[in-house]
Amino acid sequence: MAQAFPIAFGEYELLRRLGRGGMAEVFLAKALTHDGQSRLVALKRMHPSLSEDQGAVDMLVEEARLAMRFEHPNIAATFELGCHDSQYFFIMEYIDGLDLATMVQLGNAAGQKLDPTAVAYVMREAARGLHYAHTVPGEDGKPLGIVHRDVSPQNILASRTGAVKVIDFGVAKVGSRMQQTLAGVIKGKYAYMSPEQAGAAKLDARSDVFSLGICAWEMLTGRNLFRPNLDGDEAPSPFAILRMVREEPVPSTRGFNPNIPTDLEQIVLRALQRDLGKRWGSAGELADALDAWFGKRAPPFDARAMAGFVRGLVAGAPEGAVSQDAVATPPLGIMSLAEFAPSGESIVAPSPLEERAKAARAAKAAPEPAARVQSMLESRTRLPDLEMPADSANEATVEPVVRRSMPRGGAQTSEVALPASIRSNSSPDLVLPRPPRRAVRGLAVTRRVAMRLLWAGIAVLLLATVFAILSGRRRARKADARQLDPAAARGDRPAAARADLADRRSADPAHLASRRGDPAHDRQRRPAPDAAAAGQEIQ
Repeated sequence: MAQAFPIAFGEYELLRRLGRGGMAEVFLAKALTHDGQSRLVALKRMHPSLSEDQGAVDMLVEEARLAMRFEHPNIAATFELGCHDSQYFFIMEYIDGLDLATMVQLGNAAGQKLDPTAVAYVMREAARGLHYAHTVPGEDGKPLGIVHRDVSPQNILASRTGAVKVIDFGVAKVGSRMQQTLAGVIKGKYAYMSPEQAGAAKLDARSDVFSLGICAWEMLTGRNLFRPNLDGDEAPSPFAILRMVREEPVPSTRGFNPNIPTDLEQIVLRALQRDLGKRWGSAGELADALDAWFGKRAPPFDARAMAGFVRGLVAGAPEGAVSQDAVATPPLGIMSLAEFAPSGESIVAPSPLEERAKAARAAKAAPEPAARVQSMLESRTRLPDLEMPADSANEATVEPVVRRSMPRGGAQTSEVALPASIRSNSSPDLVLPRPPRRAVRGLAVTRRVAMRLLWAGIAVLLLATVFAILSGRRRARKADARQLDPAAARGDRPAAARADLADRRSADPAHLASRRGDPAHDRQRRPAPDAAAAGQEIQ
């Protein structure tokens, strides 16, 4: 039974399915910004079996940390890794356009090959994004050695604005772990693996260059490169595909499309060299070679030309050639990293400091935005402001952190059970309002100050108690000294005499008894007053 959209998924609303693969489903989803505006995101929901492998979960978290460090125009931004009902999900930048597989499909449906210049443009932009990821430095300043491992037509997209972006960084490595059997047979998108990847060897950036070369070859020819010809509906064997990747000669592209320039074909075929020494040494070298190729072409082909090419493919596609869901987009703005607020189910998300820094850099480069028009799909009905608990204002740390079931940093949206009368009369786009971030943070600051004052008062009380005890003991010792020898206490007796008297009295049992409070014995032991002294006192 088909699902009826929209569907609630945690704090997100799934609008429609964009694709489905062996590891995950991808949905177009609606999310709220930190100030309550509706924006479009891509939500990639991993299959529940992922949560059964703790090693894969740990790897997913680490890969998500790396993916969130990327800031490049040719890499789709990753906003968040979260978990809802034991299902892990990624929130990514939504690319309103076509992937390379759909572009080839539309070209074949129209009975024509794709423009070689547009293919070269896609290849160059994707190579730039890959080279950036390959050379991202770590804390020690050295490249981290990141390899995408799944460069395929489904993971390279061209938008309606002419932007080309690589997606799915942070997922491919986890997929290779989950899809590897004890026998060491790697399962997945076999036809787009490099020879060293098909042989389970150690990978570097040149593996992604080979996979990108496969994508370019297929876009130029409209055919699959490493797929055996089978009769009927028989599925190709994974072992047959892997053998072709490692051994099958790569045919010339001009044999299937004579309109391909010779120098462009040489660039693509060099990317498909199995000998690592003959292949492009990096994705950056491949992008530079394509830059030089474009320098010899006229007129120039830029993002505006690419946008026109994408729109032309969609407009010229035969009816039913591609699902309308693949190209139709609701009239909502697309979420940016500066607007994104992590959900309450976030595990890994960028820090607020990084978001503000990126927003500041983007504001310097971007023109003044035009006046915003409210979208038809944005909610117009809102409930009264809700009272938020003070503990809903948890600040994220400076670096991307691992958080489990933590609310949004100052902008949580709570799920509230509404009465049936309200649910029946409200629109499906009803969104609960979010309190202002400043108000929530003010509550948190007030609570922290009150707690610090409370602990300071407790500390002062303890110190006063200790001081009183010590003072009481000191006064008790002075009282004992006066009772033992009043003259010594007043300072009238020499020090040596006072010490001698103290020694004798401490050795006298009768004196000790008097010290224990025996009045009769005390009177008996007390000597009679000296007559001379008494006479002096009478005088």
